[in-house]
Amino acid sequence: MNEELTKADLDFILTSLDYTKLKFEYYQEYPSYEFKRKELERVEKVIAKVRKLKTDWID
Repeated sequence: MNEELTKADLDFILTSLDYTKLKFEYYQEYPSYEFKRKELERVEKVIAKVRKLKTDWID
């Protein structure tokens, strides 16, 4: 089994994070709007990091 990430893995992670972001956007039971914003910012930062990894990928 290959233990290294591939570009396909990063695509899969990005897709998962996009769905996570959508879930955060539509979820209505957060304790506050500020909490919701922090969660969205957190997932957006991770998405940006994974996109950068994908962009910088060397085959």
